[in-house]
Amino acid sequence: MTPFIVDDDRQSAWLVTTIAPTIKASPAAEKTTKTTDSPSNKDSKVTTEVDCAEDISVALEWKLLLPLLVPGTRDPQPDDDRRVVEARCPADEQACLEQGHECVAQTIREAGEEAVTLHSLLKEGVEEKDFWGSGWVVKKANSAEPLDEEKAFNGYIWVPVEICSPKMRFADADTRVRMRRVLDVLRSNYRLAANCSCEVHIHLGRMDGRAWSLATLQRLGSLLWVAEPRLRSIRDPNSPNFDNTYTWGFAMRQRSRLARGLGLGGLVTAPSDFGDIPDRQIINAIRGSTMVPFEEACALAAIWKAASHLELGQLLSGPERKYRRLGCNFSAFGEEDERARRNPRTMEFRMMEGSVDIELVLGWLVICGTIAKTAVVRSDGRFTAALDLLLQTPDERLLSDSEARLSGETAGDRRGREFRELMQALGIREEHYGGFEHKIRCEHC
Repeated sequence: MTPFIVDDDRQSAWLVTTIAPTIKASPAAEKTTKTTDSPSNKDSKVTTEVDCAEDISVALEWKLLLPLLVPGTRDPQPDDDRRVVEARCPADEQACLEQGHECVAQTIREAGEEAVTLHSLLKEGVEEKDFWGSGWVVKKANSAEPLDEEKAFNGYIWVPVEICSPKMRFADADTRVRMRRVLDVLRSNYRLAANCSCEVHIHLGRMDGRAWSLATLQRLGSLLWVAEPRLRSIRDPNSPNFDNTYTWGFAMRQRSRLARGLGLGGLVTAPSDFGDIPDRQIINAIRGSTMVPFEEACALAAIWKAASHLELGQLLSGPERKYRRLGCNFSAFGEEDERARRNPRTMEFRMMEGSVDIELVLGWLVICGTIAKTAVVRSDGRFTAALDLLLQTPDERLLSDSEARLSGETAGDRRGREFRELMQALGIREEHYGGFEHKIRCEHC
């Protein structure tokens, strides 16, 4: 059953006719909560539904390649003391999938967690979404495939594996302990590989399965819109998948309906241009900037004119199927296809490349969860700090670049510094973002 969606009844004829004329009505009516007049804007309505930081859920999707050994062949990595399982039916692709997935699930169970394979769920007539809150699900990673580096190991059959955690409470200290225990035991037991056809996805939502309030999603969308270039710098610009050749996770600022509906160039300076935005932190951040870039101003205004979860979800998604699930993925709220309608009501980060570095994976989980937390908590000063940083004027950014060049700073150094500055504004500790800063500095040189 599709989770209940919290909604409000603000209207936005301008958005529908100007920015997103292709948005269609939901096949099922969205349920609304009781509304009250907003003190800051008597013409708008806000929901009484309260989102709490303690209720934020987080889930991980880890896409990898697992090798099975062809019977009768020599081990291509004899010095690797981690196990390599011999394929029972090397000529049968489906049998290899099921064998590899069951090996992973069994190891997770041995680590003290409940785990099943999608094959077993389907045989029992159980839908995957019904197991989302119960345990780990192991299934085929559709995008993952062996490339030249993997194919060089003669004797391996590479099995694409997607390891999906159950939803866990982000605020619980035990969450990262459980995640680390599972990831560590898999990494230490199997010769897992991650190339550019693999990715790490993070889902954020509510523990009760309901959608965040529209205002929370608008805050999250606003922050991610201005932060996306710095967040996407974690991607290797030299990777064959940098432009999403293997996976779908394109930039929201390029492929969403909102991006396509914006005009570029020019500046707006009048705070009255943002009178329809009821969020005080966003208004203060805008007024704190000398001049707001025109495209940022229009984007923020459009995000806050969205009248429903459906409208916002479609606005921040692309109209074509290929561009529907972007790097900042709001498609679950747009309900434009069966997958979106059946998926949990979560916002998904899809921009991290595949990795077997556990510290990077868990660090990204903390970064994504912290961003969601600042959007959920209306009084979180980190939200304002991040917006203040990101809404600097072009002149201020240019000056910073000039100073960097005079000091001998490389392009990689500058991108790494910009990423670090955002992480510091969000109050994220270096132990969680340091690996990414180093990655950015090396790859963007």
